[in-house]
Amino acid sequence: MWIRRFRFTALLLIALFVATGAYSGGKKFTYEDIVKIKRVSAPRISPDGKYIAYVVTEADLEKSAYNSDIWLVPTRGGEPLKLTNSPKADRFPRWSPRSDKIAFLSGRSGKTQIWLISPFGGEAVKLTDSETGVSSFVWAPDGKSIAYLARDPETKEEKEKKKKKEDAIVVDEKFKMNHIWIIDLETKKARRLTEGNFNVNSFSFSPDGKKIVFSAAPTPKVPDYFNSDIYIVPVSGGKPEKIVSTKGPDANPRFSPDGKYIAYISQGGSDEWWANSYVFIIPATGGKPKNLTKKFDEEVRDFFFSPDSRYIYFSGGKGPTYQLFRVEVPKGKLKQITGGAGVFSSFTLSGDGKMLAYIYQDPKNPPEVYCSSVVPFSKGRPLTDTNPQLKEFAYGETELISWKAADGWKIEGVLVKPVGYQKGKRYPLLVIVHGGPAGVFTLRFAVNRGAYPIQMFAQKGYLVLMPNPRGSGNYGEKFRKANLRDWGGKDYKDIMAGVDYLIKKGMADPKRMGIMGWSYGGFMTSWVITQTNRFKAASVGAGVTNLYSFVGITDIPEFMRSYFKAYPWEDPSVYMAHSAMYHIKNAKTPTLIQQGKEDARVPAPQTRELYIALKKLGVPVCYVLYPRQGHGIREPKFIMDAMRRNFEWFNRFVLGEEPEKAKKEEKVKKEN
Repeated sequence: MWIRRFRFTALLLIALFVATGAYSGGKKFTYEDIVKIKRVSAPRISPDGKYIAYVVTEADLEKSAYNSDIWLVPTRGGEPLKLTNSPKADRFPRWSPRSDKIAFLSGRSGKTQIWLISPFGGEAVKLTDSETGVSSFVWAPDGKSIAYLARDPETKEEKEKKKKKEDAIVVDEKFKMNHIWIIDLETKKARRLTEGNFNVNSFSFSPDGKKIVFSAAPTPKVPDYFNSDIYIVPVSGGKPEKIVSTKGPDANPRFSPDGKYIAYISQGGSDEWWANSYVFIIPATGGKPKNLTKKFDEEVRDFFFSPDSRYIYFSGGKGPTYQLFRVEVPKGKLKQITGGAGVFSSFTLSGDGKMLAYIYQDPKNPPEVYCSSVVPFSKGRPLTDTNPQLKEFAYGETELISWKAADGWKIEGVLVKPVGYQKGKRYPLLVIVHGGPAGVFTLRFAVNRGAYPIQMFAQKGYLVLMPNPRGSGNYGEKFRKANLRDWGGKDYKDIMAGVDYLIKKGMADPKRMGIMGWSYGGFMTSWVITQTNRFKAASVGAGVTNLYSFVGITDIPEFMRSYFKAYPWEDPSVYMAHSAMYHIKNAKTPTLIQQGKEDARVPAPQTRELYIALKKLGVPVCYVLYPRQGHGIREPKFIMDAMRRNFEWFNRFVLGEEPEKAKKEEKVKKEN
């Protein structure tokens, strides 16, 4: 009897452990396991609705590079087929109007060019031979030609000067602009359609193929996107006509299938970097623009028309999720199509408007390709299983939590619990701050967040909090602009209120805490260590540390004017008051600093200022520069290195563990 009772009790305990997420079965992640996870992206459903082309990107550790190929899967389900297999990246698949060809971009022959392949097999054929390469393209409605974007090449004179080493650069002069070219598929002859002192960003054909509508900015510089306008030009050639010119960005123009309207994304007369964006329409013959989505209090990410031109579908953020919405043309009546606690992205519609292909993910399901009818919409099952090995690992449970800020505002955050979490037990806490500042943490499948190995932290026994303080996206414009002229003010207090909430609930150990973040998250982390000593360790990734000097070295100085309502020379006090470097003497927290050496967004001098100050103050600090890397780390070996350094840094200063390298060296000494 007692044996049966023992077995029953044991089984009951196992069941309880599984139900509460306390069961720690499953493999532990390594850094290599994480970088080997394949990325699924860019699904495109064929016009006939039979197949979906999509891109799979995977790491080549030997070359420390990522390579991507195009795959194909039937919409009815079935075994996915690898369509391309090149040592160089194949991406941006686009179906021909008749569904008999797929055009894509590839660098397999050197410069990125357009290639064509049959979805039914055979070798890919190169279409373009652009001197500077191709950045994007669009099929003509009749499928006989393709329009594409290419940057202006160097002139003969410029090439000669470079050869003679007389190629001094005058900043902000002689920009190389993107312009539209059209190539005939049969003859492979390409001709330039646009030229002039403007940079084309996006474009599309009219339904009859006789016109192209495009968005262009004064220069290729990032801030000039906010000065873009809409133009229209005959495909036969001629001078472009400007049809939309409002303050702020006017971009991504598209004709309605019936040719009556042109839709585009605009901020409706605002050039602020934190403002909402909307879908506008204008009669194709000209007229007054109309804001179709003014009732949608967020940023529109992308949009497309239904084939009957009755609706525009668009994707946008809603709290910790991304969803698909629909707006009626021209009435503006809104409806949400998708729902649930997950992330929908990369929608594409079949030619008859009845089927959607897209990427879906949530905390328990990795990103995969899905297909659904439009009405009624049903998420259904994934058509792909790109990373079956992920089922073998142990995961910390992810949940959405909320707390009250000091002034009563509701703040949300994503919490990842330790593997084997037990209620009533206090755990070490790590806080990750997102970038932006209008970034957002969502309910997605998250093994790592760039340099931060989230599930390795959870497997080690950490609570991981990813807060969405005021200034974050997806919560409306009022929330997004609530940190204007106040970086490190109430947004910092929102984060600390989340920390205190977890401590009060008995979940977090106040004596074992760390904080980290990249870009704006790096700014906040550098700010935190000058405001409090509550954290035992910190990691700053490409962080803005001196707002004053940052304006003079970043590629987006206008961004700071937008957030602080002045440049630093106009209002120096507000810049200094909110910069970590002007409070650095208070810092005592051991800090790891990671930085891309070629970062134009947050250049290396920003983090070097922090490193020098901490070094002189005697604060434990380690500064790691990654060659060839920009604002994010892109090479797989460097990603592994960054994750390892973060993991060891927090284990050392939060948990009191020796770094793995020190352990190995000590082991070798003992063996000798």
